[in-house]
Amino acid sequence: MFTELTGLQPVDEFLQALSDVSGVSVPEKFRRQRKQLQDSMLDTHFYFGRKRISLALEPDLLWSTVLFLQSMGAEIQAAVTTTRSPLLEQLPIDKVVIGDYEDFEDLARGSDLLIGNSHAGNVARRLNIPFYRQGIPIYDRLGNGQVTKVGYKGTMDILFEIGNILLDTEERKARDLKYEM
Repeated sequence: MFTELTGLQPVDEFLQALSDVSGVSVPEKFRRQRKQLQDSMLDTHFYFGRKRISLALEPDLLWSTVLFLQSMGAEIQAAVTTTRSPLLEQLPIDKVVIGDYEDFEDLARGSDLLIGNSHAGNVARRLNIPFYRQGIPIYDRLGNGQVTKVGYKGTMDILFEIGNILLDTEERKARDLKYEM
């Protein structure tokens, strides 16, 4: 069983297991995608490093998203989920709250980014914090059912989506700076 399929190491382990079972080496297509992901990680890690991110996700998605974000240098400010799971006890963060969006809103104040399904968008708007949609349901964006968020390519897509949100935020802050003369 694989607990995650997003990120360099989890995808490496998955493809190696498939290769071991089949006796066939990993196809060149995936080797190229791996190199592209490594390059993408180098390009985007500046935007993830030390960012405080709060998440409201189901336990299994919380698990994989936290590990992926931490691998990129992000700090988890708050993690809220709906139910207990053995995975949660193994998460390398201080605390996971079993709660609701009210708990999430209280814990997420001061974050650099919020991650959750479309319902968490209301919290993001109230707190004026950038928001990345992840999980189910996502009803306020088109084409979400066609988006891949696993494998090397899916990991790159997530990196670029979140990286662009963080980049836009930095650019907005820079434009809003007022210099005193």
